[in-house]
Amino acid sequence: MTATTIFDLLPFEATRQQAHALYLLEEFVSPDCVADAFILRGAAGTGKTSLMKALVDFLNQQQTPFYLTAPTGRAAKVLSHKTQVAAHTLHHTLYVPSPQKADLDDERVYMRLREVEATPYSIFIVDEASMLSDENDHEGMFCTPNSPLHDLVRYAKASNPRNKLIFVGDAYQLKPIHGESVALEASYLRQTYRLDIQVAELNEVKRQTEGSRVLNLATDIREGFQAGKALGKLPLFELYNVTAALTYYCKKYSPQQLDRVVMIANSHQNVNWFNAKVRESLRLTGTISVGDLVMINENATVEGRQLVNGDMALVTDVSETRRVAELTFTKITLQLQDFQNQPFSVTNWVMLDALRSDRGLIAGDALRTLVADRMKHNAVFRKDPYPWNDEFVGALRLRYGHALTCHKAQGGEWDEVILHPWMRPNDHRYAYTAVTRARQQVLTWRTPNNN
Repeated sequence: MTATTIFDLLPFEATRQQAHALYLLEEFVSPDCVADAFILRGAAGTGKTSLMKALVDFLNQQQTPFYLTAPTGRAAKVLSHKTQVAAHTLHHTLYVPSPQKADLDDERVYMRLREVEATPYSIFIVDEASMLSDENDHEGMFCTPNSPLHDLVRYAKASNPRNKLIFVGDAYQLKPIHGESVALEASYLRQTYRLDIQVAELNEVKRQTEGSRVLNLATDIREGFQAGKALGKLPLFELYNVTAALTYYCKKYSPQQLDRVVMIANSHQNVNWFNAKVRESLRLTGTISVGDLVMINENATVEGRQLVNGDMALVTDVSETRRVAELTFTKITLQLQDFQNQPFSVTNWVMLDALRSDRGLIAGDALRTLVADRMKHNAVFRKDPYPWNDEFVGALRLRYGHALTCHKAQGGEWDEVILHPWMRPNDHRYAYTAVTRARQQVLTWRTPNNN
């Protein structure tokens, strides 16, 4: 039986807040509605995901074209899994490589906005919009002409002035690394982009199934933040010490279920230490071995597959090693999962020097030396000097995946989170974001200062 309203596509009876949001969304996506953008804000457990799934199904039923996006690859993959519709990063949706040649003194890839073409009336949906600022980040490998928020509004409206934007997110999560979280602020979008905005807010936590203890804790943190209360010590189950935490992690870790457990820390130093200790416990030797859990640290296209920053992968084969321009590369095979949890494998070179580094990257001088070497030896790369035109410049940048910083974990979910006990005092956003990465349980361990 075909549904006639968006409410028919929700698998449970909506609360008053949810029903109000669904009613507004159904009106908003109608071509007759004159509003430009819709903001759906909601805390963890308030039903944002269920409403998003109902919205996507409704748009499909109405045959309304839409773009499903998120700021990061990890968030896009989680969104794809929950909606069962392919989602992409904003960068993938908006940009293509610029035809300008790369500069040997600048290893970045310059992107340009896709050519604007007239399109049918469409909806652009951005999940995890709290991660989206209006500042351009020039520090990554891919350099965009403006902020993705600016280019999103420009591209959507230039394609068809009637096109609409929907921003979905949790305003209490960590702010973007660069800039402020403005995509969920109606006043900012009105003043900066002259958009007619509608807003719906969800703050009633209703999900009382598995993981309710996590949601109760997240709600306490959020309400304390709203009330201006000190964060204090989180009421987490404490393992006896860090050795017990490592043992617990290794017991829970499963190569067949990579989202079973993760350790989240507030510094790269603690992340790297924990990763090293887990590899030691799992008897993984060398820089990379069969059985290693790794995280994609830079977007890459391998064998026609898009590997995105934040993807988790398992190393299933390690073969030849080569030394190029004073850098070391090893060819490996990775097993990953698509958004329908179907496994697939790719084989590619990985840059070991980046994997050994503190943040999964190498210094600019080393990369410029590599680029110069490949210019000399690779005619295709010399003509079009983009990373994907050379197997070594385009080699995978990886990090070990047992422990992550909170920013790297943002947008992802695991059954259990082991939270490093050292946190900045009264950092409610950090605590809230880390805790809400867990579906079932959050643990920590005792230190000499928190017994």
